[in-house]
Amino acid sequence: MTHVPQSEGRPSVVFAWLCLINQSPLQGASPKVVTMLQQIQMAQLAILKRHPFVRFTVTREPGIDIRTGVSGEVFRAVNTLCLKYYNQCQSSRALEMIVQAYWIECYEARITVLRLENPSLSAMEVRMMGLKEACTVLNWKEKDLRNRIAIWRGYKEIKDAGGWASLIFASAGVYRFCKYRTGFGEGFSTRLRHIRSSLEVAADTLHPGWRDLLQVIGLRETRQYHGHPHEWVTVTGRPAVPLSATYEHTQLPNGFHYRFIDDCVLDTSAFGTTDPRRVPELDPDVCFVCKERQSDEIEKNQCSCFPTLFGGVRSPVPVQLFHTTSGKNNGVIARGNFDRGIAIGEFKGLITKGIEGVDVMLGGTRTRTYQIFQGQMGNFTRFINHSCRPNSQFQRFYWRDAHYG
Repeated sequence: MTHVPQSEGRPSVVFAWLCLINQSPLQGASPKVVTMLQQIQMAQLAILKRHPFVRFTVTREPGIDIRTGVSGEVFRAVNTLCLKYYNQCQSSRALEMIVQAYWIECYEARITVLRLENPSLSAMEVRMMGLKEACTVLNWKEKDLRNRIAIWRGYKEIKDAGGWASLIFASAGVYRFCKYRTGFGEGFSTRLRHIRSSLEVAADTLHPGWRDLLQVIGLRETRQYHGHPHEWVTVTGRPAVPLSATYEHTQLPNGFHYRFIDDCVLDTSAFGTTDPRRVPELDPDVCFVCKERQSDEIEKNQCSCFPTLFGGVRSPVPVQLFHTTSGKNNGVIARGNFDRGIAIGEFKGLITKGIEGVDVMLGGTRTRTYQIFQGQMGNFTRFINHSCRPNSQFQRFYWRDAHYG
């Protein structure tokens, strides 16, 4: 197990375009505008029918009256309801930002056309003409629209630099970020461009259907990255490459092959069905360190020594493989903040014995030893590289009478 040292809510926004496309009739709109909005509406309806995260139907678990009390069953139903509509709001917010960023592109294109059609008008007069056209359909005051444009322009800048994934998966604070433009300077766009492919790797492998949301503006994109998130190595400023491609220099007879696993695999030819990590002398229900109760059931577990690995909610670790510029091939880079002392990953691989001449992790006791070999299978910990300024360390620990690292 490795440790690393320690290294906002968004005000609600009117779903302008999502509401707009359901308004009828569109008084004062030109035929081209009506046609475009109808196309957006058709695309949105298609997504709502097909995409499970954006169906806005009020449903609850059958047979459960959530107004009857606070029993465990009712509380679980309320939690499920909360999660469902939270996910739907997240998808709605993503659709909102997609359309608003696209609106900026359409607005700028419309201004260009109006300038050509009205060469005698000043740039300001042309922009006011475009604003008036939009306000006629939106039924907003010009001042209100200008205020929103400032925010929407921020969405477009994020999209232009980091791709659609950087906007769709932005946190709720993106509204305030774009409204006050805090942090837009100091090379912000450059940094986004550098990690653009990294964001797409995470989006494609963890949320494969995310590009379907772009159909709301008539855009169809194909998925670029398939498989496990760590089967891709990110490269600064360039598209990610397959993990196997970074080992072509080794000239292995059958090429480089690696299988990512969720749990260690026991070599039954070496140990049968008995896991050598088990320590019979330990109480499986008591933590060896804090002496609190350990349980794989979250509601029963009281040990908080390793909540990210055991006894708590497990989430994908926010790390990616990256190609180093120092000639050390691949390494692991954090894509989020880790609190000091937090466990970031378990050392996983094949539990075996008797391997010589290659790197393995040794474990066990004096009377019974084992090895964890990551040559052909494991997880991202296999690629943690050496550093002159290390920010993580390896540590052994026990969970429910078993030895881990």
